[in-house]
Amino acid sequence: MKVLIACIAIPGNRFVLDLKEGLEMYVNVFWEADAFWKCEDQFDVVHIHWPEYLSYELEAYLSNNKSIDSHSWKDLKQCLEHWSKHSKIILTRHNDLPHSRKDKQIQDLYKLIYKHTSIVTHFANYSIQQFKDWYPDLKHIKHVVIPHHNYASLPNDSTKQEAREYLNIAQGANVMLVFGGIKEHEKPLIKTAFDAISNKNKVLLAPGWKIPRRKISYIRLRELVWNFDVWIAKRNKRVRTNLGFIKEKDAHYYLNAADFLFIPRTSELNSGNITLGCTFGLVVVGADTADIGEVLKETGNPTFTVGNPKSVANAIKKAFELTLLNHGQNNKNYALNYWDVKTISKQYHDQMQNMLKG
Repeated sequence: MKVLIACIAIPGNRFVLDLKEGLEMYVNVFWEADAFWKCEDQFDVVHIHWPEYLSYELEAYLSNNKSIDSHSWKDLKQCLEHWSKHSKIILTRHNDLPHSRKDKQIQDLYKLIYKHTSIVTHFANYSIQQFKDWYPDLKHIKHVVIPHHNYASLPNDSTKQEAREYLNIAQGANVMLVFGGIKEHEKPLIKTAFDAISNKNKVLLAPGWKIPRRKISYIRLRELVWNFDVWIAKRNKRVRTNLGFIKEKDAHYYLNAADFLFIPRTSELNSGNITLGCTFGLVVVGADTADIGEVLKETGNPTFTVGNPKSVANAIKKAFELTLLNHGQNNKNYALNYWDVKTISKQYHDQMQNMLKG
């Protein structure tokens, strides 16, 4: 079997890289977005991930509200028609729509691709039901749940003590980790969760929390104030923010230093941070909605109700209780045994093989 992964490179996201390496144990895999658009080579299966990452041209539309040009629409339609005739298309549903843009044209982009897709894989059952509710006319698609594979490929070279020493965090502190980019509307929720930690000796690790520039019309003054705000943030040892992109080789320090991982996503379908936290033996806390809530509940992790501060506080309290009961290690065992790349890749392979037989 020859499989094409139709996706541009996504820095900082190991999902496709790990899946490619896993699939290579079973099939011939080529990861090249350009091959999708050239329609030249022969592939049995074309595997699409995020529709907006089929090309750098489509990705560029995420940062603006411009209409996708007619030439791109024409090329995409021709390519989809070509591959649906000469191979089978499978799509992994990472999100319902892009976080940065959800207008009708983006919705049309997603639906156009779905129309030519034979199998859609989901990370949880919630996603399947949402898809069927959103696209009741697309009855030709087969839906399957294949979990998000673990992050065992990341370096993990520190103990909790060593990680805290590296980050200059007291060994007795309660440490809450929020990993990945943080949106402005998520900051109040993070503050609510952190405030719920009763221990005064506590640390918030939120490297992706960016210090925004204030609304000051005079540019030089605005930059001067912003630089001062950043300087103040760097001196705050209790709330660690604005640390920039954390390299993969350093991620283990933050994960191993933490007591639990908090996910502030309240409107997204999925979060790879569930799998990330579990892989590193952390209790994970998140909203009780969408795939996030479903996976957290299935793995016995705390959830909270969006818009309910008391529920958030209870979830944080539960996280510490579960940490003392060694639930983080249970999460790690589950992630390593059931979400390992070999097992998950085999599930993709089996679905592709059955699709070709059908």
